[in-house]
Amino acid sequence: MDSEPRPPQVLSPQNLVTLGNLACGVVAILLCVTAILENDPHRLYEGGLYLVLANVLDAVDGKLARMTGSASPLGAQLDSLADCVTFGVAPAILSITLLRVMGPELGIHMHPRFMVIAPVIFSCCAVLRLARFNLDHEVEDLNAEHAHFIGLPSPGAASLPIALVLFFFGVEDIDLFHVSEQAIFSLKYWSLVSIPFLLIGLGLLMVSRVPYPHFFSWMTRSHRPVKTLAKFVVLLGLLFLEPEFAMVMMAVLFVFVPLLRDLPSLFRNTQVPPSSH
Repeated sequence: MDSEPRPPQVLSPQNLVTLGNLACGVVAILLCVTAILENDPHRLYEGGLYLVLANVLDAVDGKLARMTGSASPLGAQLDSLADCVTFGVAPAILSITLLRVMGPELGIHMHPRFMVIAPVIFSCCAVLRLARFNLDHEVEDLNAEHAHFIGLPSPGAASLPIALVLFFFGVEDIDLFHVSEQAIFSLKYWSLVSIPFLLIGLGLLMVSRVPYPHFFSWMTRSHRPVKTLAKFVVLLGLLFLEPEFAMVMMAVLFVFVPLLRDLPSLFRNTQVPPSSH
């Protein structure tokens, strides 16, 4: 007599980690509200740190599921739903709140509707990207690790606005090299001005067909242990020296290097074939 299939374990370790990811996203949104109500912009820095933690948890839950061989459709759906909030909604609210709160102090006054449209586009594209991913991989082995993604992954897209928020508050504390007051003002000014444009651009990249690597797979995928160790040493060293600056640089490289590398093929695919007449 065949035994009935066991129901999925809702409170499995990887699902608890995924719920922790979601909790970080909700706390970050609440901190945005608190920053406005209490007129305390530094709450936004705390919100950015919670989203950094969420990014780490998002990488851990997948690794944990594959290591234990306990990946399930429930866990996959739970991960996507958590990512919708944590990497689709929270980063957009966090970055646009920073622009609204600190922009007037730097003389930045953008069209109010533009500051609504930009986060809406980012969030909608993140949800579309996650839904497309689920449809494209619904018949695959859930325990298999993805080395590449089609379109910018939502955690990777979220990393840039999150890093910009942290950099805005940390730029004055850079000790690795001298930064003048005028340069600090310019960096803060252009960080804020770029936010709505970046949100729209990142949203479009999420629903694009540009191939992107899995960051943690790239970091750990090597037949040479020394090379893998060197990657982590350099990464941790940069984060230890100047964490906010290092996160901005890593986010920029992750978002734009694959795009620039794939541009020639994108142009070839969009060329109109010669007429046969």
